[in-house]
Amino acid sequence: MAQLESGLYTIRSGDATIGRARHEALDLSPKAVFAHTDDQDAVWVVEAYPDDRYRLYAKGAPTAVADLGPAGPLVSLLLDQGDAPEWKLVPVDGAPATYRITSPQGSSWTVLEPGKQSQIEVIPVLEGSTAFTFRRIGH
Repeated sequence: MAQLESGLYTIRSGDATIGRARHEALDLSPKAVFAHTDDQDAVWVVEAYPDDRYRLYAKGAPTAVADLGPAGPLVSLLLDQGDAPEWKLVPVDGAPATYRITSPQGSSWTVLEPGKQSQIEVIPVLEGSTAFTFRRIGH
């Protein structure tokens, strides 16, 4: 499967739009990334690197695991953005533009509470993780 190109995308998991909340605290703390976000205009910046590695930006801020651990809640970093990892996109067979998103430690993004707004979690395994579909905007 071809590598995604750098650009603007929407990310979905089934019928759930993935993104940050429409209204957030006006401080510089890391911001949660949700499934079923209330921001229906959630646009992601995808920055592609060699070997299917990517930086994924929600509302202009790169994503990382909270506290930069190997697993935990997914957030966007407003400060210390250089600490954000490069994610690997693992293609899902038979599903175009659909991937499992893994960290350098092998942890993967997942939706623990499908069907309701919930923060994306990064779990320490690939098995059972959620598949995410990327749709390019205006290319």
